[in-house]
Amino acid sequence: MSGASVRAMLSSVERRGAWVVPSHLEVRAFWGNAELDLREAVLEPGTTTIDVGVVMANVEILVPPHIAVDSQLESFAANVCDHALAPPRAGPDDAPRIKLVGKVRFGNCKVITIARGERREEAEWRTRHHHRHERRRRRWEHLHAEREMWRRARQSDEPDQRWLPWWLMSRMRRRIFVFLAIGLAAGIVIGVRLEHRPWWWIAIGAVLLSMLSGAIAWRITRPLIMAIRAARDIGDGKLDTRLDPRRHGGEFRLLANAINDMATKIQQQLSDQRQLLAAVSHELRTPLGHMRVLIETARDRGDLGALQELEREVLVLDDLVGKLLASSRLEFGNLDRRPLDLGELVTDAATHAGIAPESIEAIGDVHASADPTLVRRAVANLIDNARVHGGGAIAVRIERRAGQIAVEVDDAGPGVPSDRRADAFRAFVPSSGGGLGLGLALVSRIAVAHGGGAWIADRPGGGARVGFTIAAEAAA
Repeated sequence: MSGASVRAMLSSVERRGAWVVPSHLEVRAFWGNAELDLREAVLEPGTTTIDVGVVMANVEILVPPHIAVDSQLESFAANVCDHALAPPRAGPDDAPRIKLVGKVRFGNCKVITIARGERREEAEWRTRHHHRHERRRRRWEHLHAEREMWRRARQSDEPDQRWLPWWLMSRMRRRIFVFLAIGLAAGIVIGVRLEHRPWWWIAIGAVLLSMLSGAIAWRITRPLIMAIRAARDIGDGKLDTRLDPRRHGGEFRLLANAINDMATKIQQQLSDQRQLLAAVSHELRTPLGHMRVLIETARDRGDLGALQELEREVLVLDDLVGKLLASSRLEFGNLDRRPLDLGELVTDAATHAGIAPESIEAIGDVHASADPTLVRRAVANLIDNARVHGGGAIAVRIERRAGQIAVEVDDAGPGVPSDRRADAFRAFVPSSGGGLGLGLALVSRIAVAHGGGAWIADRPGGGARVGFTIAAEAAA
Protein backbone atom coordinates (compact mmCIF):
# COMPACT_ATOMS: atom_id res chain seq x y z
CA MET A 1 0.00 0.00 0.00
CA SER A 2 1.60 3.25 -1.20
CA GLY A 3 0.59 6.84 -0.60
CA ALA A 4 -1.35 7.07 -3.86
CA SER A 5 -2.75 3.55 -4.06
CA VAL A 6 -4.49 0.96 -1.91
CA ARG A 7 -4.32 -2.65 -3.11
CA ALA A 8 -6.02 -5.69 -1.62
CA MET A 9 -5.07 -8.83 -3.55
CA LEU A 10 -6.28 -12.00 -1.82
CA SER A 11 -6.11 -10.05 1.44
CA SER A 12 -7.82 -7.48 3.63
CA VAL A 13 -6.63 -3.86 3.83
CA GLU A 14 -7.91 -1.15 6.19
CA ARG A 15 -6.96 2.53 6.27
CA ARG A 16 -8.14 4.37 9.38
CA GLY A 17 -7.27 7.30 11.62
CA ALA A 18 -5.58 10.53 10.58
CA TRP A 19 -4.02 9.90 7.20
CA VAL A 20 -3.43 12.18 4.23
CA VAL A 21 -5.54 11.40 1.18
CA PRO A 22 -3.90 12.45 -2.11
CA SER A 23 -5.90 14.28 -4.75
CA HIS A 24 -5.90 11.09 -6.85
CA LEU A 25 -6.14 7.77 -5.01
CA GLU A 26 -6.14 4.40 -6.71
CA VAL A 27 -7.99 1.52 -5.02
CA ARG A 28 -7.64 -2.02 -6.39
CA ALA A 29 -9.25 -5.09 -4.84
CA PHE A 30 -9.12 -8.64 -6.19
CA TRP A 31 -10.60 -11.44 -4.11
CA GLY A 32 -10.13 -9.34 -1.01
CA ASN A 33 -11.53 -6.58 1.17
CA ALA A 34 -10.55 -2.90 1.36
CA GLU A 35 -11.94 -0.40 3.86
CA LEU A 36 -11.12 3.34 3.71
CA ASP A 37 -12.20 5.43 6.68
CA LEU A 38 -12.08 9.12 5.70
CA ARG A 39 -13.74 10.54 8.83
CA GLU A 40 -10.43 11.59 10.39
CA ALA A 41 -8.44 11.76 7.18
CA VAL A 42 -6.96 14.97 5.78
CA LEU A 43 -8.24 15.73 2.28
CA GLU A 44 -6.76 18.27 -0.06
CA PRO A 45 -8.96 21.26 -0.97
CA GLY A 46 -11.16 20.75 -3.98
CA THR A 47 -12.13 17.38 -5.44
CA THR A 48 -10.42 14.15 -4.48
CA THR A 49 -10.71 11.49 -7.19
CA ILE A 50 -10.77 7.85 -6.09
CA ASP A 51 -10.22 5.41 -8.96
CA VAL A 52 -11.85 2.13 -7.92
CA GLY A 53 -11.15 -1.22 -9.52
CA VAL A 54 -13.01 -4.17 -7.95
CA VAL A 55 -13.07 -7.76 -9.21
CA MET A 56 -14.80 -10.34 -7.01
CA ALA A 57 -14.02 -8.26 -3.93
CA ASN A 58 -15.53 -5.80 -1.46
CA VAL A 59 -14.66 -2.11 -1.01
CA GLU A 60 -16.16 0.12 1.70
CA ILE A 61 -15.53 3.88 1.92
CA LEU A 62 -16.60 5.64 5.13
CA VAL A 63 -17.10 9.42 4.76
CA PRO A 64 -18.29 12.08 7.24
CA PRO A 65 -21.68 13.72 6.57
CA HIS A 66 -20.26 17.09 5.45
CA ILE A 67 -18.33 15.64 2.47
CA ALA A 68 -20.27 15.28 -0.78
CA VAL A 69 -19.65 12.15 -2.88
CA ASP A 70 -20.12 12.05 -6.66
CA SER A 71 -20.25 8.42 -7.78
CA GLN A 72 -19.58 7.70 -11.45
CA LEU A 73 -18.77 4.02 -11.08
CA GLU A 74 -19.49 1.47 -13.79
CA SER A 75 -20.76 -1.88 -12.55
CA PHE A 76 -21.21 -5.33 -14.08
CA ALA A 77 -22.87 -8.10 -12.04
CA ALA A 78 -22.01 -6.03 -8.97
CA ASN A 79 -23.57 -4.05 -6.15
CA VAL A 80 -22.84 -0.33 -5.88
CA CYS A 81 -24.73 1.66 -3.24
CA ASP A 82 -24.61 4.79 -1.08
CA HIS A 83 -25.85 4.08 2.45
CA ALA A 84 -26.34 6.99 4.85
CA LEU A 85 -26.10 6.15 8.54
CA ALA A 86 -25.95 9.82 9.44
CA PRO A 87 -27.99 12.71 8.01
CA PRO A 88 -25.90 14.72 5.53
CA ARG A 89 -24.92 18.21 6.61
CA ALA A 90 -24.29 21.14 4.31
CA GLY A 91 -20.62 22.03 4.49
CA PRO A 92 -18.90 25.26 3.43
CA ASP A 93 -18.49 26.12 -0.23
CA ASP A 94 -14.79 25.16 -0.14
CA ALA A 95 -15.45 21.80 1.61
CA PRO A 96 -13.67 18.81 0.07
CA ARG A 97 -15.54 16.66 -2.41
CA ILE A 98 -14.98 13.05 -3.42
CA LYS A 99 -15.42 11.76 -6.95
CA LEU A 100 -15.57 8.00 -7.50
CA VAL A 101 -14.62 6.62 -10.91
CA GLY A 102 -13.70 3.16 -12.14
CA LYS A 103 -15.34 -0.24 -12.54
CA VAL A 104 -16.84 -2.81 -10.20
CA ARG A 105 -17.19 -6.36 -11.50
CA PHE A 106 -18.60 -9.31 -9.58
CA GLY A 107 -18.16 -7.47 -6.30
CA ASN A 108 -19.41 -4.74 -3.98
CA CYS A 109 -18.58 -1.08 -3.49
CA LYS A 110 -20.32 0.77 -0.66
CA VAL A 111 -20.08 4.42 0.31
CA ILE A 112 -21.20 4.73 3.94
CA THR A 113 -21.94 8.16 5.40
CA ILE A 114 -21.32 7.99 9.13
CA ALA A 115 -20.52 10.56 11.80
CA ARG A 116 -16.99 10.90 13.14
CA GLY A 117 -16.25 8.83 16.25
CA GLU A 118 -19.41 6.75 15.88
CA ARG A 119 -19.28 2.98 15.72
CA ARG A 120 -21.00 1.17 12.88
CA GLU A 121 -23.28 -0.76 15.25
CA GLU A 122 -24.42 2.41 17.01
CA ALA A 123 -25.03 4.19 13.72
CA GLU A 124 -27.01 1.25 12.32
CA TRP A 125 -29.16 1.09 15.47
CA ARG A 126 -29.78 4.83 15.37
CA THR A 127 -30.62 4.67 11.66
CA ARG A 128 -33.11 1.85 12.18
CA HIS A 129 -34.68 3.80 15.04
CA HIS A 130 -34.86 6.91 12.85
CA HIS A 131 -36.44 4.95 10.00
CA ARG A 132 -39.02 3.43 12.34
CA HIS A 133 -39.84 6.88 13.66
CA GLU A 134 -40.19 8.22 10.09
CA ARG A 135 -42.46 5.33 9.11
CA ARG A 136 -44.67 5.96 12.12
CA ARG A 137 -44.78 9.67 11.34
CA ARG A 138 -45.74 9.03 7.70
CA ARG A 139 -48.34 6.50 8.82
CA TRP A 140 -49.94 9.06 11.15
CA GLU A 141 -49.85 11.67 8.37
CA HIS A 142 -51.64 9.28 6.03
CA LEU A 143 -54.24 8.52 8.71
CA HIS A 144 -54.86 12.23 9.31
CA ALA A 145 -55.11 12.87 5.56
CA GLU A 146 -57.60 10.02 5.14
CA ARG A 147 -59.64 11.23 8.10
CA GLU A 148 -59.89 14.72 6.58
CA MET A 149 -60.88 13.21 3.21
CA TRP A 150 -63.71 11.19 4.75
CA ARG A 151 -64.76 14.13 6.90
CA ARG A 152 -65.27 16.23 3.76
CA ALA A 153 -66.99 13.34 1.97
CA ARG A 154 -69.30 12.79 4.93
CA GLN A 155 -70.74 16.26 4.41
CA SER A 156 -71.46 15.84 0.71
CA ASP A 157 -70.94 12.46 -0.95
CA GLU A 158 -71.75 10.10 1.92
CA PRO A 159 -74.66 11.61 3.87
CA ASP A 160 -76.12 8.15 4.53
CA GLN A 161 -73.02 7.01 6.44
CA ARG A 162 -72.69 9.75 9.01
CA TRP A 163 -73.23 7.25 11.81
CA LEU A 164 -70.06 5.33 10.86
CA PRO A 165 -66.61 6.18 12.26
CA TRP A 166 -64.31 7.58 9.59
CA TRP A 167 -62.08 4.49 9.53
CA LEU A 168 -65.05 2.30 8.53
CA MET A 169 -66.41 4.53 5.77
CA SER A 170 -64.25 2.60 3.29
CA ARG A 171 -66.53 -0.01 1.75
CA MET A 172 -63.68 -2.42 1.01
CA ARG A 173 -62.43 -2.15 4.59
CA ARG A 174 -65.91 -2.85 6.01
CA ARG A 175 -66.29 -5.92 3.83
CA ILE A 176 -62.93 -7.31 4.88
CA PHE A 177 -63.80 -6.80 8.58
CA VAL A 178 -67.21 -8.44 8.18
CA PHE A 179 -65.95 -11.39 6.13
CA LEU A 180 -63.08 -12.05 8.53
CA ALA A 181 -65.45 -11.95 11.49
CA ILE A 182 -67.82 -14.39 9.78
CA GLY A 183 -64.95 -16.66 8.79
CA LEU A 184 -63.56 -16.66 12.35
CA ALA A 185 -66.95 -17.47 13.85
CA ALA A 186 -67.59 -20.22 11.30
CA GLY A 187 -64.15 -21.71 11.94
CA ILE A 188 -64.79 -21.87 15.68
CA VAL A 189 -68.17 -23.55 15.19
CA ILE A 190 -66.87 -26.05 12.64
CA GLY A 191 -63.83 -26.82 14.77
CA VAL A 192 -66.02 -27.65 17.75
CA ARG A 193 -68.46 -29.81 15.79
CA LEU A 194 -65.93 -31.63 13.58
CA GLU A 195 -63.67 -32.87 16.32
CA HIS A 196 -63.82 -36.55 15.30
CA ARG A 197 -65.15 -36.42 11.75
CA PRO A 198 -63.74 -38.20 8.64
CA TRP A 199 -60.87 -36.58 6.73
CA TRP A 200 -62.98 -35.88 3.65
CA TRP A 201 -65.06 -33.45 5.66
CA ILE A 202 -61.93 -31.34 5.91
CA ALA A 203 -61.47 -31.55 2.12
CA ILE A 204 -65.06 -30.38 1.56
CA GLY A 205 -64.52 -27.54 4.00
CA ALA A 206 -61.33 -26.47 2.21
CA VAL A 207 -63.14 -26.44 -1.15
CA LEU A 208 -66.01 -24.42 0.28
CA LEU A 209 -63.62 -21.96 1.93
CA SER A 210 -61.68 -21.51 -1.34
CA MET A 211 -64.92 -20.87 -3.25
CA LEU A 212 -66.06 -18.40 -0.61
CA SER A 213 -62.68 -16.67 -0.66
CA GLY A 214 -62.82 -16.36 -4.45
CA ALA A 215 -66.30 -14.86 -4.30
CA ILE A 216 -65.21 -12.39 -1.61
CA ALA A 217 -62.11 -11.39 -3.56
CA TRP A 218 -64.19 -10.94 -6.73
CA ARG A 219 -66.72 -8.78 -4.92
CA ILE A 220 -64.03 -6.63 -3.31
CA THR A 221 -61.94 -6.06 -6.45
CA ARG A 222 -64.80 -5.57 -8.94
CA PRO A 223 -65.14 -1.80 -8.35
CA LEU A 224 -61.39 -1.39 -8.82
CA ILE A 225 -61.51 -3.32 -12.11
CA MET A 226 -64.33 -1.05 -13.29
CA ALA A 227 -62.24 2.02 -12.45
CA ILE A 228 -59.25 0.59 -14.35
CA ARG A 229 -61.43 -0.09 -17.39
CA ALA A 230 -62.82 3.45 -17.30
CA ALA A 231 -59.33 4.95 -17.00
CA ARG A 232 -58.15 2.94 -20.01
CA ASP A 233 -61.18 4.04 -22.06
CA ILE A 234 -60.46 7.68 -21.23
CA GLY A 235 -56.82 7.16 -22.19
CA ASP A 236 -57.96 5.69 -25.52
CA GLY A 237 -59.91 8.86 -26.31
CA LYS A 238 -63.39 7.82 -25.16
CA LEU A 239 -63.88 10.99 -23.15
CA ASP A 240 -67.61 10.44 -22.70
CA THR A 241 -66.85 7.52 -20.37
CA ARG A 242 -68.33 8.01 -16.93
CA LEU A 243 -68.70 5.89 -13.80
CA ASP A 244 -71.93 5.76 -11.85
CA PRO A 245 -71.04 6.68 -8.24
CA ARG A 246 -74.50 5.61 -7.05
CA ARG A 247 -73.78 1.94 -7.68
CA HIS A 248 -71.21 1.78 -4.90
CA GLY A 249 -70.36 3.70 -1.79
CA GLY A 250 -67.34 4.50 0.28
CA GLU A 251 -64.01 5.05 -1.39
CA PHE A 252 -65.31 3.93 -4.79
CA ARG A 253 -67.76 6.82 -4.84
CA LEU A 254 -64.88 9.22 -4.26
CA LEU A 255 -62.82 7.48 -6.96
CA ALA A 256 -65.73 7.57 -9.42
CA ASN A 257 -66.32 11.28 -8.80
CA ALA A 258 -62.58 12.00 -9.25
CA ILE A 259 -62.43 10.05 -12.54
CA ASN A 260 -65.60 11.73 -13.82
CA ASP A 261 -64.24 15.18 -12.94
CA MET A 262 -60.95 14.34 -14.66
CA ALA A 263 -62.73 13.19 -17.83
CA THR A 264 -64.92 16.31 -17.85
CA LYS A 265 -61.92 18.63 -17.50
CA ILE A 266 -59.97 16.82 -20.21
CA GLN A 267 -62.98 16.95 -22.52
CA GLN A 268 -63.41 20.67 -21.83
CA GLN A 269 -59.71 21.38 -22.45
CA LEU A 270 -59.75 19.54 -25.78
CA SER A 271 -62.93 21.35 -26.76
CA ASP A 272 -61.34 24.69 -25.89
CA GLN A 273 -58.28 23.80 -27.94
CA ARG A 274 -60.42 22.95 -30.96
CA GLN A 275 -62.36 26.19 -30.56
CA LEU A 276 -59.07 28.08 -30.18
CA LEU A 277 -57.69 26.56 -33.38
CA ALA A 278 -60.84 27.39 -35.34
CA ALA A 279 -61.11 30.91 -33.87
CA VAL A 280 -57.43 31.71 -34.45
CA SER A 281 -57.66 30.48 -38.03
CA HIS A 282 -60.64 32.76 -38.62
CA GLU A 283 -59.08 35.74 -36.86
CA LEU A 284 -55.83 35.40 -38.79
CA ARG A 285 -57.45 34.89 -42.17
CA THR A 286 -59.23 38.27 -42.19
CA PRO A 287 -56.25 40.56 -41.40
CA LEU A 288 -53.92 38.52 -43.60
CA GLY A 289 -56.30 38.88 -46.55
CA HIS A 290 -56.63 42.60 -45.87
CA MET A 291 -52.84 42.94 -45.63
CA ARG A 292 -52.42 41.21 -48.98
CA VAL A 293 -54.77 43.72 -50.61
CA LEU A 294 -53.01 46.66 -48.93
CA ILE A 295 -49.62 45.44 -50.10
CA GLU A 296 -50.85 45.19 -53.69
CA THR A 297 -52.39 48.68 -53.44
CA ALA A 298 -49.23 50.20 -51.99
CA ARG A 299 -47.12 48.49 -54.64
CA ASP A 300 -49.27 49.74 -57.54
CA ARG A 301 -50.03 53.26 -56.32
CA GLY A 302 -47.34 54.05 -53.75
CA ASP A 303 -50.11 54.97 -51.29
CA LEU A 304 -48.76 55.88 -47.83
CA GLY A 305 -52.25 55.56 -46.38
CA ALA A 306 -52.27 51.89 -47.37
CA LEU A 307 -48.99 51.43 -45.52
CA GLN A 308 -50.47 53.01 -42.38
CA GLU A 309 -53.48 50.71 -42.63
CA LEU A 310 -51.07 47.81 -43.06
CA GLU A 311 -49.29 48.84 -39.88
CA ARG A 312 -52.59 48.78 -37.96
CA GLU A 313 -53.28 45.25 -39.20
CA VAL A 314 -49.80 44.18 -38.09
CA LEU A 315 -50.51 45.60 -34.63
CA VAL A 316 -53.76 43.60 -34.49
CA LEU A 317 -51.86 40.42 -35.33
CA ASP A 318 -49.16 41.28 -32.79
CA ASP A 319 -51.79 41.72 -30.07
CA LEU A 320 -53.40 38.39 -30.98
CA VAL A 321 -50.06 36.59 -30.88
CA GLY A 322 -49.29 38.22 -27.51
CA LYS A 323 -52.54 36.90 -26.05
CA LEU A 324 -51.87 33.42 -27.38
CA LEU A 325 -48.33 33.43 -25.96
CA ALA A 326 -49.61 34.57 -22.57
CA SER A 327 -52.22 31.81 -22.62
CA SER A 328 -49.52 29.27 -23.50
CA ARG A 329 -47.28 30.42 -20.63
CA LEU A 330 -50.15 30.03 -18.17
CA GLU A 331 -51.00 26.61 -19.61
CA PHE A 332 -47.52 25.31 -18.78
CA GLY A 333 -47.06 27.28 -15.55
CA ASN A 334 -44.03 29.25 -16.80
CA LEU A 335 -44.18 32.21 -14.41
CA ASP A 336 -41.14 34.47 -14.06
CA ARG A 337 -41.76 35.94 -10.61
CA ARG A 338 -39.76 39.01 -9.60
CA PRO A 339 -40.04 41.57 -6.78
CA LEU A 340 -41.98 44.45 -8.36
CA ASP A 341 -43.47 47.81 -7.53
CA LEU A 342 -46.89 47.25 -9.07
CA GLY A 343 -47.62 50.96 -8.88
CA GLU A 344 -44.82 51.74 -11.33
CA LEU A 345 -45.56 48.71 -13.52
CA VAL A 346 -49.30 49.38 -13.84
CA THR A 347 -48.72 53.12 -14.33
CA ASP A 348 -46.26 52.46 -17.15
CA ALA A 349 -48.61 49.97 -18.82
CA ALA A 350 -51.62 52.28 -18.45
CA THR A 351 -49.88 55.40 -19.78
CA HIS A 352 -48.55 53.35 -22.68
CA ALA A 353 -52.19 52.45 -23.44
CA GLY A 354 -53.19 56.13 -23.50
CA ILE A 355 -54.45 56.65 -19.93
CA ALA A 356 -53.66 60.07 -18.46
CA PRO A 357 -51.25 59.93 -15.46
CA GLU A 358 -53.68 61.92 -13.27
CA SER A 359 -56.27 59.13 -13.74
CA ILE A 360 -53.95 56.53 -12.18
CA GLU A 361 -53.80 56.11 -8.41
CA ALA A 362 -51.70 53.83 -6.17
CA ILE A 363 -52.82 53.33 -2.56
CA GLY A 364 -50.66 51.72 0.12
CA ASP A 365 -47.67 49.41 -0.22
CA VAL A 366 -48.12 47.72 -3.59
CA HIS A 367 -44.87 45.74 -3.75
CA ALA A 368 -45.22 42.04 -4.60
CA SER A 369 -43.53 39.17 -6.39
CA ALA A 370 -45.14 38.71 -9.81
CA ASP A 371 -44.49 38.03 -13.48
CA PRO A 372 -44.11 41.51 -15.05
CA THR A 373 -44.99 40.38 -18.58
CA LEU A 374 -48.23 38.70 -17.52
CA VAL A 375 -49.26 41.56 -15.23
CA ARG A 376 -48.70 44.03 -18.10
CA ARG A 377 -50.84 41.80 -20.32
CA ALA A 378 -53.62 41.74 -17.71
CA VAL A 379 -53.60 45.54 -17.34
CA ALA A 380 -53.59 46.02 -21.12
CA ASN A 381 -56.52 43.60 -21.46
CA LEU A 382 -58.52 45.49 -18.82
CA ILE A 383 -57.95 48.81 -20.56
CA ASP A 384 -58.71 47.31 -23.97
CA ASN A 385 -61.91 45.78 -22.57
CA ALA A 386 -62.96 49.19 -21.23
CA ARG A 387 -62.26 50.77 -24.63
CA VAL A 388 -64.23 48.15 -26.62
CA HIS A 389 -67.17 47.54 -24.29
CA GLY A 390 -67.25 50.44 -21.81
CA GLY A 391 -66.62 53.62 -23.74
CA GLY A 392 -63.02 53.89 -22.55
CA ALA A 393 -61.20 53.74 -19.22
CA ILE A 394 -61.61 56.74 -16.96
CA ALA A 395 -59.61 55.59 -13.91
CA VAL A 396 -57.01 52.99 -12.95
CA ARG A 397 -56.43 52.09 -9.30
CA ILE A 398 -53.77 49.95 -7.57
CA GLU A 399 -54.51 49.29 -3.90
CA ARG A 400 -53.28 46.94 -1.20
CA ARG A 401 -56.11 45.11 0.53
CA ALA A 402 -54.96 42.92 3.43
CA GLY A 403 -52.82 40.17 1.92
CA GLN A 404 -53.62 41.03 -1.71
CA ILE A 405 -53.06 43.83 -4.16
CA ALA A 406 -55.99 44.88 -6.35
CA VAL A 407 -55.75 46.43 -9.82
CA GLU A 408 -59.04 47.76 -11.17
CA VAL A 409 -60.18 49.83 -14.12
CA ASP A 410 -63.31 52.01 -14.21
CA ASP A 411 -65.07 52.62 -17.52
CA ALA A 412 -67.76 54.99 -18.76
CA GLY A 413 -70.05 52.36 -20.25
CA PRO A 414 -73.48 51.09 -19.27
CA GLY A 415 -72.12 48.40 -16.97
CA VAL A 416 -72.38 44.61 -17.15
CA PRO A 417 -75.56 42.76 -16.12
CA SER A 418 -75.03 40.47 -13.15
CA ASP A 419 -76.15 37.38 -15.07
CA ARG A 420 -73.44 37.91 -17.73
CA ARG A 421 -70.47 38.67 -15.49
CA ALA A 422 -69.39 35.04 -15.12
CA ASP A 423 -69.45 34.52 -18.91
CA ALA A 424 -67.19 37.55 -19.39
CA PHE A 425 -64.26 35.59 -17.94
CA ARG A 426 -64.80 32.55 -20.15
CA ALA A 427 -62.84 32.18 -23.37
CA PHE A 428 -64.58 31.90 -26.75
CA VAL A 429 -67.86 33.36 -25.44
CA PRO A 430 -69.35 35.66 -28.12
CA SER A 431 -69.49 39.34 -27.23
CA SER A 432 -70.50 42.57 -28.89
CA GLY A 433 -66.88 43.43 -29.63
CA GLY A 434 -66.11 40.21 -31.52
CA GLY A 435 -62.71 38.53 -31.30
CA LEU A 436 -61.67 35.39 -29.47
CA GLY A 437 -62.97 36.41 -26.06
CA LEU A 438 -59.53 35.86 -24.57
CA GLY A 439 -59.12 39.29 -22.96
CA LEU A 440 -60.86 38.92 -19.60
CA ALA A 441 -60.35 35.15 -19.62
CA LEU A 442 -56.59 35.80 -19.61
CA VAL A 443 -57.00 38.37 -16.84
CA SER A 444 -58.75 35.75 -14.68
CA ARG A 445 -56.15 33.07 -15.38
CA ILE A 446 -53.25 35.46 -14.69
CA ALA A 447 -54.86 36.46 -11.39
CA VAL A 448 -55.42 32.82 -10.34
CA ALA A 449 -51.82 31.95 -11.26
CA HIS A 450 -50.70 34.73 -8.87
CA GLY A 451 -52.94 33.56 -6.02
CA GLY A 452 -55.80 36.00 -6.65
CA GLY A 453 -58.95 36.35 -8.72
CA ALA A 454 -60.89 38.63 -11.07
CA TRP A 455 -64.26 40.33 -10.77
CA ILE A 456 -66.74 42.73 -12.34
CA ALA A 457 -68.68 45.22 -10.21
CA ASP A 458 -70.78 48.33 -10.68
CA ARG A 459 -68.89 51.61 -10.56
CA PRO A 460 -70.39 54.22 -8.26
CA GLY A 461 -72.06 56.75 -10.52
CA GLY A 462 -72.52 54.33 -13.41
CA GLY A 463 -70.35 52.13 -15.53
CA ALA A 464 -68.38 49.01 -14.71
CA ARG A 465 -65.40 48.36 -12.47
CA VAL A 466 -63.31 45.42 -13.66
CA GLY A 467 -60.24 44.27 -11.77
CA PHE A 468 -58.06 41.49 -10.49
CA THR A 469 -55.95 40.74 -7.42
CA ILE A 470 -52.63 39.03 -6.85
CA ALA A 471 -51.24 37.68 -3.60
CA ALA A 472 -48.75 39.90 -1.81
CA GLU A 473 -47.25 37.27 0.51
CA ALA A 474 -43.81 37.73 -1.10
CA ALA A 475 -43.74 41.47 -0.72
CA ALA A 476 -40.43 43.17 -1.32
